[in-house]
Amino acid sequence: MAARTLFLDDQHLASQRGMVRVIHHGQKDPDNPVLRAEAPWEEGVICGGTVRREAGGYRMWYQSYGRGTYLNLYATSPDGASWYRPALRQYPDFDGSLENNIFLSRLALRSSERAPVRVNQDHNPNVLHTPHQGEDHAYSLFSYDYGRSGYAEYDGYLLAYSRDGIAWTDGPQHPVIPGHADVGWFTYDGTDRRFRAMVKSYLNIRGHARRSVLTTESPDGLAWALPRPALLPDPEDDAWAAAAGARGGHAQFYGMPIFRYESLLLGFLQVFQVTDIANPSHDGPVHVELACSWDGRTWQRVSPRQPIVERGAPGAWDAGGVYSGNSLVQAGERVELYYTGDRATHGASDNAAAVGRVWWPRDRFVGLSAGPAGGLIELRPQLAGGVLHLNAEASRGEILVELAGMGEPPRIRGDALDHVVTLPASCQGQSVAIHLHLRDAEVFSLWWE
Repeated sequence: MAARTLFLDDQHLASQRGMVRVIHHGQKDPDNPVLRAEAPWEEGVICGGTVRREAGGYRMWYQSYGRGTYLNLYATSPDGASWYRPALRQYPDFDGSLENNIFLSRLALRSSERAPVRVNQDHNPNVLHTPHQGEDHAYSLFSYDYGRSGYAEYDGYLLAYSRDGIAWTDGPQHPVIPGHADVGWFTYDGTDRRFRAMVKSYLNIRGHARRSVLTTESPDGLAWALPRPALLPDPEDDAWAAAAGARGGHAQFYGMPIFRYESLLLGFLQVFQVTDIANPSHDGPVHVELACSWDGRTWQRVSPRQPIVERGAPGAWDAGGVYSGNSLVQAGERVELYYTGDRATHGASDNAAAVGRVWWPRDRFVGLSAGPAGGLIELRPQLAGGVLHLNAEASRGEILVELAGMGEPPRIRGDALDHVVTLPASCQGQSVAIHLHLRDAEVFSLWWE
């Protein structure tokens, strides 16, 4: 089956008229937050880590912050909603007990110090499934060390390996990516067979030192290309500050987890609207927007710039900020994303952060929509298979699928993740230009079989 054509940008369009690109924010789980601080060693819990769906259920590597340190913790779930903390019995907690779910202590890997100490441990543990690297490296973990921890000479991103994602061995003694700042996000791109990362740095942009996202890649997770800016806040990003009367207000990019999705890469950009520059770490709300790339190096924001993960209503557990995690999971015909929510804004956080879940029907992040006046999408020629599939919502209207030499265009009606159009034998194996005529309808993706 061919890769799906999505409509996050105009890559596949020859032309269009009467169409509007629509951003669909994720539907929040009604039981959110699905994970909150409960154990004695936890204060706030954050999805500054990874969620994976594997045989038997879901796995989450997450963090808690308290008593001056990040604890790296592990949980499992049969359904992604109810989470359990297994007793791993690997490292003692603050009270000396081994009955906890701590899965990593870099200080313990490098010294005789086993228990948590009041020093920042590895931040943002990105756990990647990398079986191509061999049995001992079936999982790779990238996390940030602040240097002042005492177990590395200087700041940067460290590496660790595991057979099972629970018991870890130390990687190189020095950071594989030196310097930069915390909140980096990593992925292994199985399509291009490369590790990819978005690392955070502070860049001076229009008079403000701003958190920014830089892209880099590596063939093996050890040797990385020079990180370069992927996306930068522009004047449009700062326009809200003038409208809100926020003196000195401006936008920063807090981080951007990235994922391979079909034929392109998705980025969930954390947009930080700084309202208080006097606060040492800055204050203001954070929301998540969508970005995309075809090669992992050149990135663009999906227009219109609207939240793909929204903050909660005033007073809600995630009203102050939402931060996407390394956690895009495909579960049947649904795509899920786990995120950190905080009821307070960034600089006012009171350690009440928790983890929530949002989801979309498959492919339905962004669609091209036409109203009652109708619209037309002309796609660049594609090699036709025997069956054309469309993910489309046409319950109030219809979509006509026009291909040269096909005869009377079939009409698609109704709402389905998989509308099927069978092609005549004369079209199969030919390069065809598809014209979609929409009326009161929206299309999200198409693919050949």
